[in-house]
Parts: sequence; structure tokens; C-alpha cells
Amino acid sequence: MQNYYKQFDTCRERDIPACADVCPFKMDILAIQERIAKGRFNAAYKSIRDAVVFPGIVSEICPAYCESICVRNIVDAPVQIRLLEQSIVANASRKAPNKYNLPVRKKRVAVIGAGLSGMGFAFRMASKKYDVTVFEKSGKIGGSLEGKMDEAAYMAEFELQFQNEKYELRLHSEVEDLRTLCRDEQNVLDSREEELFDIIYVATGKNGNTFGVPLPGESSDSAESDIGGCMRIGDTAVFIGGEVCGKDTMHALADGINIASSAESFLKTKKLEYPKQERPTGCVPDEDKLVNTPPVSPREGDVLTEEECAAEAERCIRCQCDACVRQCDLVSYYNKMPAKMRDEIFLSCKPAGSLVHKSPARKYVAACTMCGLMTEGCPEHIDLCGMIKLARHKMHAAGKVPAAYRQYFMRDMAFANGEQAALKRKSGNGGRYAFFPGCNLGALDPEYVLKPYKWILEKQPDTSILLRCCSVPVDWDGNSEKHQEEMNSLKQDWEELGKPILIMACMSCRKHLREYLPQIETVSLYEILRQWGFKKDKADEATGGTYAVFDPCSARGEKAAREAVRTLAADAGITATELPRGDKHGCCGFGGMGSIAAPEFSEYVARQRMELSEDPYIVYCSNCKDVFCDRGKRTVHILDLLFGIDPEGKKSQPDLTQRRRNRIRLKQRLLKEIWGEESEMKSYESKYTLLMGDEVREKVNKQKILEEDICDVIEHAETTGRKTLIPNTGHYKAYKEIGHITCWVEYAPFEHGYEIYNLYTHRMKIELEAVWNGRKTDL
Repeated sequence: MQNYYKQFDTCRERDIPACADVCPFKMDILAIQERIAKGRFNAAYKSIRDAVVFPGIVSEICPAYCESICVRNIVDAPVQIRLLEQSIVANASRKAPNKYNLPVRKKRVAVIGAGLSGMGFAFRMASKKYDVTVFEKSGKIGGSLEGKMDEAAYMAEFELQFQNEKYELRLHSEVEDLRTLCRDEQNVLDSREEELFDIIYVATGKNGNTFGVPLPGESSDSAESDIGGCMRIGDTAVFIGGEVCGKDTMHALADGINIASSAESFLKTKKLEYPKQERPTGCVPDEDKLVNTPPVSPREGDVLTEEECAAEAERCIRCQCDACVRQCDLVSYYNKMPAKMRDEIFLSCKPAGSLVHKSPARKYVAACTMCGLMTEGCPEHIDLCGMIKLARHKMHAAGKVPAAYRQYFMRDMAFANGEQAALKRKSGNGGRYAFFPGCNLGALDPEYVLKPYKWILEKQPDTSILLRCCSVPVDWDGNSEKHQEEMNSLKQDWEELGKPILIMACMSCRKHLREYLPQIETVSLYEILRQWGFKKDKADEATGGTYAVFDPCSARGEKAAREAVRTLAADAGITATELPRGDKHGCCGFGGMGSIAAPEFSEYVARQRMELSEDPYIVYCSNCKDVFCDRGKRTVHILDLLFGIDPEGKKSQPDLTQRRRNRIRLKQRLLKEIWGEESEMKSYESKYTLLMGDEVREKVNKQKILEEDICDVIEHAETTGRKTLIPNTGHYKAYKEIGHITCWVEYAPFEHGYEIYNLYTHRMKIELEAVWNGRKTDL
């Protein structure tokens, strides 16, 4: 788990957009634009001032590095950030800085050079109430600003921003020897305390005196910093920055602002560090958001009005690293970034006996569809799915996964692998291949297995069959011991068939076997149909038309299988279109235990996939067909088109009880039609005849309840008398624990059985105590 935890160290969730990254001041451009959109120009002005100190100067002379890297350059023109800043400065009505009543600090700070960098440093230190003295060898401040903008304008800006701050300005004061200002032993002995400083910032401008201070990137025997830029002389820390280091005007000002933080850190901790260069941003803009939108031009004057500013700010697509939000259903639905999920998952995996008992990630860990799409889309390839999978096993071992989450899936797997539904049979002496259709395909309709298998036998008569579940549900549950047991059973079945190549109809089964039984060679049914020359029966004519191919998430990257499906569809007279992102669209919503643990999440995922195209879907996963058809999306399985099973996609989906009957019927028909054997298995019939309306039956399916469960509740009520009469309807309401859940049924008897009016389940356990005539009675 620690290895998964550490991978999030490179997460780019908090990486700033490229425009902010290239900005010398790392200005929060997105926050400024949000304030513009809300009409809060004074707040926007304050944000700019907090970042650059002198907004009136910066907005005037900044070369707008941000605009050169704006992603909008791809389609039209960059967001005019510099014009927005100028407009904010012009439109803001409150520019006076706030006055803070902070205590005066005793430490003294010297600034050598009153250019823009030096004045930025001086402002930052003075605003923290340090005693600041600025030495300037010329007779005025501003340095290289002269000639770049009107002197009156920048002098007015200095006066505005410094109006609440005190500092001493010494013009015509050239410093020739830096050591005369340092608090070293000799100067202290000379008792020149009023001329000694704890911090010195050298900002002497282009080609200025460095006083022997190593420039950034250089090293010196007397420098403590391994990246240069600062040194200690006695007890004084000396920093250097700005144009003397080869910086342009804006980067020089940024130096002064940033080095002020390092200087204050030294005064508090005595730790000498020069500001380190930050790693480049990893923000990946979503270019799909780009729509050609021309830049806004001022209708009057040189700056934008408030309305024009809002329109220009709206052109920004708000770049941020949100690949995980776009790629991962879990992240987008729960509105939790991966780093937050990491912490919750880590907490949830603590043993039940530890001091920490909370499991905040329990629901979404169980619900994750394990599509793996986030890892592929993440710039750092963070494996959230892998962490969740490991968490499932750890949480199961710790007893932190509610048994109700797994109950249906474990019962369904047990039935599919049980005597009534499972089949392992050689054809002839057993040949090179065995057909492995998976457990859900035949449950949907026996024809999905019978027709392809009969065709395979025509081509390869010695092809065996292995009818069972691949055991992926127990892997979803995280039960390592049970999963290993099931995989050993599957491996034994394969070996007893002679270790054939498995022809897989279900891509999820194939993916699962590749992960846990890599020694088993597999091939998709659709590749076999294509390679062995499948020709559609004329009696099974498809309706033709246009369909979008929905690739199951387990087939992502399976180029041969994907191409085979498209070729088969084309041969069947179907025009197949592609979804907007090909096969990178995530799960249909079936994967994981979300349908029980978090049904609202599974519904969200299904709806997201259904809306990818208005065309009906072709699928080659029975689970995908189930999910989409249940929600009204016209969907056909590729086998529907090839074998004429449901070419119009109009058959109603079987409920859970009918699926069990279909599995039994499939086995019976295989034995009879392929091997001429009559099965002695009993049919799967309910104890009572049950009548249910469509709404109730849909509810039964969603809550994963079988007819046999409903019959158990009714039988318990009728034999024990534990039922409640609802007077106004004449219905009865009763309950019974079914495994780890409590099932409630509202019903009424009729001549041949019972009519079901409502049903619901929950994980609550009801403990009763019977009292008769004041005495407790053992129930």
C-alpha cells in the first residue's frame, strides 16, 4: 500500500496553468478571472497587487509572457491577460493598500539599489515592519524604469503602494564596501550598531557591483547555499537578485518579492536559502474545450469596460490538470481528487482492531468499475485502480466490507459454478480449443452460446466446452483466499480438458484469466469467427442501418478483437461508427459491486456511456447489453446480428430468476443437442406462483432479489404468522433475513399464488423479544 501511496507525490492536481507558470510572479490568473466574472474588480486588483506589489507598473510594461503560451493560440488568439490587468487597474475604485497594525521588528534590512527589484524587496520587508534602509547611488529611484514608462506614473505608483509603510531612502549613497554594513565581529566591536544590518539585498541593476556575492547558479567558498545567490558575512545574510543577475525587468521584480520571503525565513530560523526554482507545471489543458472565440476589443478608449472584461475572461478555458476528472467516473462522481481518495483509502485499510475504525472509502472502493482508464489518461500514470484493488483485499481481511455488498454476486457465482449450470465436456477426444462463453452470456439467452458453439463445431469438431464463471466477482469482493480457491478450480478444469486454447466470448473473463492464469492461452470468439471465415446465414438477415460500436472497457487495447467485431458487423451489412473517444470511455457501469454498494454511482456511469452517441449500440459484452437495454438504449450484441438472435434489439431482458432458468436450460440443451443426453436435473421453479407488475419486477432486479427469496419471506410469514395486515389495502407485510440482508415484501394471496405489491431490502438486523402475559417467550 505504501508504494501506491507514494505514487501520488507526483500528482499534478495542484499544478498551476501554463500561463501562471511562465509568469514571473506565478499570479493566480484563474482566481483573478473568476473575480472579474463576478464583477469584483477591487478584489481582482488586490489579487494582482498581492502578487506583483506594483500593479500600475507591471500592467504597463509586462511583456505578457502568459499570452505567448496560452492554449488558445491553437484556435484563435490568446486571452488578453495584460489588457485585463490594465483594465482592472483602470476600473478598480479602491486602490489604497490596507493598513495593518503590526508590531515593529527590531531586525534591520539594507537594500542596495532603488530599482524595481530593490523597491519590491523593500516593500515586502517594510510591510512586515522591519527597519528598512534603501541605498541608491543616483539621485532618484526607479532604475531601468526610466525610458520604459512615464516617470510621473511609476513614481505615483511607488507613492501609492508605500503610503502605509516606513523606510529610509538614502539617495546619492553609493556603497563601496559591503562588509561595512554587515554585523560581523569587527563592526560590532567598533560600536556602529546604527549602521549594521541583519539582511542585505544587492539589487544594483544591470552590470552593477556584485560585491563578491555568488550569482545564482555559481558557488563560492564563503556561500552556504549550494545554488548560489546568497552568502553569510558574520551574522548578516546577503542576497543578490534582479537585473544584476541578468534578469529582465519583470523577473527582477519577482526576484525582489521572492527573496524577501527567504530573507524573513533567515531572520526567523537562521537558515540561509536562496529561492529554489520550482519544477515546471504538469498541467495538461483540455483542448476539447477550445471553441473559436475572437478576442474582445475595447469599444472606447484603451481599456475594457467591466462587461468587456467579463467577456474576455470568459474566453479562458480554465486550464488545470483534471485528466482524472475527465477520465475517471469515480473521481468525477464523488467530486474527490485522487490525493483525497488516497488518504481515505489508506485510512479505510487500517485493521479493524486499530485505533482508527473509520472507513470513509468503503462505498466507492466497492463501487469502482476497475476500468483502468484513469491510469492511462493521467500524465503521471497514477494507478488509482490498482490501489483500490489492493484496498479491497485489505479491507476484506480487516472485516470492513459489508457482507451485503457481496451477497448477490457470491450466490450468483456459486450457482453458475454449481451442478445445475456448470459444464465441462470434451468433444470427441478433445482438441486444441475449448469454448469458454462466460456465465452471463447463456443467462441472457441460451442461443448466445448454442449457435456460436455449433458453428465452431462445424469448423473444429473436437472443440470442448467449459461453462462456468471466471470468478471475477470474488476478486471484486477482495476475498484473496476464496479467489485463489476458485482460480485453482478453473485451472483444474482447464487441465482436465487437456490445456486447450480458450475461445472467450466475454472480454472481462479474458482479461481476468490473463491476469491470474497467464499460462492459459486465450483468443476472443470474434477473432475466431473472423479467422475461420464466418458467413452469415441468409435466414438471419440483419436489419442493416447505422450503429455505434461500444467497446467494453476490458477490450481496451485489444486491437485484434476490436477489428474483428467491426469487420463482422460490416459483413453483416451494418454501418459501424466510432464513439467520440474510441474505446477510451470507461465501463458501462456493470463492473465492481457498485450496483449494490452504490447504485446511484452505477446509474451515473451507465447514463454517461449511453449519451456518447445518439446511434444505437453494437456491443460484444453481454453485461453492456444488459445495462443499456435495461435503461432504454437500443443495443444489440454482435451475436444478435450474426446469428439472428435479437437483430432488432427488441427482446426484453430476463430478470434474475429467469437468468438462472436460462443457465439450466442452456446446460440441458447442450447435453441433448450436442451429446444426445437427457438431463435429469430438476427445473428451477419458484415454490409459489408470483404475480408482479413491471415496476415491482424492476425493483426486484435492482435490489438483486430472486423469486425464491420472495417465496421464503412469504413462507416464513404464513407458517409463523409473523405478518402485518395493512387494513386499508388488505395486503400483508412481512420480512425475513436472507443471508446478510433483511427482505420486506408486501403481498396478498390469490387463488393460485401471491401477488407482490412492493419489496425492499436493507442491511438492518431486527432482534425481537416476544412477551406474553408479562413473560418473555423464546421465539
